Amino acid sequence: MIVLTALGTLGMLTVLSVRGGVQTSANDRFHTIALYAAESGGAAAMEYLRSVIDPHAGWTNVLATGPVIADIPGNEKLPGDADNPFADDLRAHYRVEVYNNQSDSGYATGTDTDKRVVIRATGYGPDGAMAMIEWDVQAAGGLVRRPCPVYAQKGVSEDNSGRNDCLGTIDTSQTATFTP
Repeated sequence: MIVLTALGTLGMLTVLSVRGGVQTSANDRFHTIALYAAESGGAAAMEYLRSVIDPHAGWTNVLATGPVIADIPGNEKLPGDADNPFADDLRAHYRVEVYNNQSDSGYATGTDTDKRVVIRATGYGPDGAMAMIEWDVQAAGGLVRRPCPVYAQKGVSEDNSGRNDCLGTIDTSQTATFTP
């Protein structure tokens, strides 16, 4: 009887251990989906901002509409919505906000004087998973250049032309990463 009780207890402990491992794995997957959704929202915002920048006023017109930009594809489109860019089984979506940077001399008036904004993308995944990223972006050299049609890969320029005028210096001095 003692041996059967010990084996039963050992079996229950094994079941609980495996169940905890599966749950941890699922949580990691859900948070990864949320992070990918946030990154997708940020990329959609970058593409949108490239298409609407004004050579003289920067992104002043964009900032005037409020932080949540409805024209960004997929922005605030919940799972199941035809405009949500993710497969329904991922149960993912994102919310993108665009803000003027606080060091801009036109910050108080909502005027973009330095052609620099902050993109805040929040990604949502299954089971309440959430990830938030912020990108501080500026038009190259403060001036508008032609938009990059595709992104560069190793050994290939962004538009296969042999030029890299869409790339600039990447400042990674103020980054932070955390895992909730």
